[in-house]
Amino acid sequence: MTDTNAPTAAGATAGAARPVPHPLPNPRHVARLPPGTNLDDLHRIRSAAYQLPQVVAAHDLPADLVAEHASDADERLDALGLLLLQKGVPGQRPSRWLAPTLIGSALQHLAAVGTGPKLRALMAERSAVLESLAISRAGPAIWERQASEPITLAQQGWRIDVKHLQPLDAGAVWRFYRDGDQPALLAALQPALQPALQPNTAWPHAAALQATLDTLVAQAGDINPARISSLLPGLQAECSTPQPLDALRAACSRALDRWANRVNELDTLDDLSSALAFGGYPDSFKTARRANRQVTLFVGPPNSGKTHQAFERLATAERGAYLAPLRLLALEGRDRLMARGVPCSLRTGEEFAPVDGARVVSSTIEMMGSSELIDVAVIDEAQMVFDPWRGWAWTQAIVGAPARELLIICSAYAVPAIETLLGLCGERCEVRHFERMQQVQLLPAAVPIANLKLGDAVVAFSRKDVLMLRDQVSDNGKSVSVIYGALPPEVRRREAERFASGQTEVLVATDAIGMGLNLPIRRVLFSTLTKFDGTTDRTLDESEVHQIAGRAGRYGIHEEGFVGVLAEAEPGAARVLRDLLALQPRAPRHFKAPVAPNWWHVETIAAKLDKRKLRDVLGVFVEQLTLDNAHFAVAELAQMLEIAGHLDERAAPLDLRERFLYAQAPVDTRTDQLMQQFLGWTERHAWDGTAGEPGFLHDVSEHSRLDRMEQTLRACTLWLWLDQRFAGVFGYVDEVLAQRERLNDGIASQLRARRPLWQVRQGRPGGAGGGGPRGRRR
Repeated sequence: MTDTNAPTAAGATAGAARPVPHPLPNPRHVARLPPGTNLDDLHRIRSAAYQLPQVVAAHDLPADLVAEHASDADERLDALGLLLLQKGVPGQRPSRWLAPTLIGSALQHLAAVGTGPKLRALMAERSAVLESLAISRAGPAIWERQASEPITLAQQGWRIDVKHLQPLDAGAVWRFYRDGDQPALLAALQPALQPALQPNTAWPHAAALQATLDTLVAQAGDINPARISSLLPGLQAECSTPQPLDALRAACSRALDRWANRVNELDTLDDLSSALAFGGYPDSFKTARRANRQVTLFVGPPNSGKTHQAFERLATAERGAYLAPLRLLALEGRDRLMARGVPCSLRTGEEFAPVDGARVVSSTIEMMGSSELIDVAVIDEAQMVFDPWRGWAWTQAIVGAPARELLIICSAYAVPAIETLLGLCGERCEVRHFERMQQVQLLPAAVPIANLKLGDAVVAFSRKDVLMLRDQVSDNGKSVSVIYGALPPEVRRREAERFASGQTEVLVATDAIGMGLNLPIRRVLFSTLTKFDGTTDRTLDESEVHQIAGRAGRYGIHEEGFVGVLAEAEPGAARVLRDLLALQPRAPRHFKAPVAPNWWHVETIAAKLDKRKLRDVLGVFVEQLTLDNAHFAVAELAQMLEIAGHLDERAAPLDLRERFLYAQAPVDTRTDQLMQQFLGWTERHAWDGTAGEPGFLHDVSEHSRLDRMEQTLRACTLWLWLDQRFAGVFGYVDEVLAQRERLNDGIASQLRARRPLWQVRQGRPGGAGGGGPRGRRR
């Protein structure tokens, strides 16, 4: 590997007049290089870094080493002793790192496969082969395989498949990346792969775990032999998560405890930590646990007909519920059912519109009722359980929907996580797969804005960019509809209808179109492959790209769908899109279902610990309780904690329950003007008993600037949400609804007009793509 006549990492050769420039961006890393490392070789590795499987970025490593999109990812990789090969560029590329021990392997790789435009796709294919063998990277130079060991229990003859991790010979993996010889790979890894190739080969801990499981099943037989069969899904759910033996034993013991609590219908637990531990979370939904639910997963990509089939079943129910991810989709669900002659009420965070004789309620998922038994419930977009801010609502619905028949609509990569959640409830599910009628094809070349056609949808990820693109498309003579998160649902709906009916030729939208909106889109064109996620600009992940691209090609309207990028997108966007489309969306590694506190949690903690401040009570919930940390975790509650602190200070006379209700309000703490309005209302409620007249009724009209109307509409929505929960405190509902209608008309009128809308001073709003504030949206 070393040329004695070439300059090395130690500096200039003897007698040289000046040092040779070093290729590593961080001078400190020179000391990490193996002695005699050739600088020319380092230059070769750096030039090909994005193609080398030995090179890692933050998102390549497990979450226990570097969390996905973590702000300190580079510091963590540096602390691991890796070499920085390329500095990251925000919004364009991640930093790239290499373990010093892998320099030789990387050079062998370059010597064997070289570089070229088709190489990255080849590496992706070989990575897919490794993934199909359950082989994954556990560290910069470490590979492991997830294996399954079947264990048969004596008392019941049950078979339980135990997942565990086996370390692999990394050298064999790197050779496979070089030569693609799968038989040679299997031969080299034969000892580690033995359990998969020869079933019933003993896992070292199989006997010890079997003894534990036999003991637990025997104990279950003593507790309630008639219902012992419902213990199996819980034990299988625990054994499906690779864990050390002691942790797995403890987890299976907790499964027995959950089962015993469930079958004996225990109403309370004595100890605070066990009462609030998430291990007992499924048991807090009494109606769901007694419903003997029949669960079916409707699995498939966008435009595969799964939602249509779910609504066909829901329309026949005597009592049913549709749980939507967005208010807009709850409105669409209500209208879809009413058009079929099915009486359907609407319930969202800010409104309840009952219908006489209603058989179904269409609601946002946060508004799910958990006490009254119904016939059929439909949970839509269940892969949202992975969302760090709103995923708690899907955990709650999957575990607690009180329906005899539960239909869960989701993407394929969410199935294992949902099956595990159901297993913790003692339930199994049937999985129905749906296929698209046509596939989405990648366009061979970028499309200039001037060449947009009827049925094109351009995707951006901020309000500013959407309005800029809207103006540019209009300047090229095309009529435009726009959809972005800050638009009220009524206006988004009008804009979608204008595009669907052909009144406009082009749609410019954020990723809001990726969630459930059915539009006649022929081509989806990305204006960028980066987005601001509330913390930093980052590259889209494969699940986001597939979800948005899947909106291209509407069966019955377009025979085929296409996806590509605008010619005006950033350099490299087309390559990034191609690479992401080649990957299959996957669940986060080591996923734990997020859970948020309810009033029972808050009341119990406050009573047991004699705490009066809401911030302190929530702090106990987040930081101090014993959790079932193999399966559940506290949801992202930073916004709720911040609001709670303000309420304790400014609205102290309110009782704890009232402050807890306020802490769940859909107010974005990053929007200072709205936050101050909100706190003013809570303060007046606390000291005067009413919130007073809202000032926004007189400050803005339908002729105001677009951004001011949008801000006021957020205040209208928040006011209506609060009025639903604090009877007699807010009021002015007719006036607020009239203001909302005027502003909706004003925004729609401005969007239809030809004059430019984008203004630099409007800047970037918070949460541009997803539609509204983070946290507990209701």
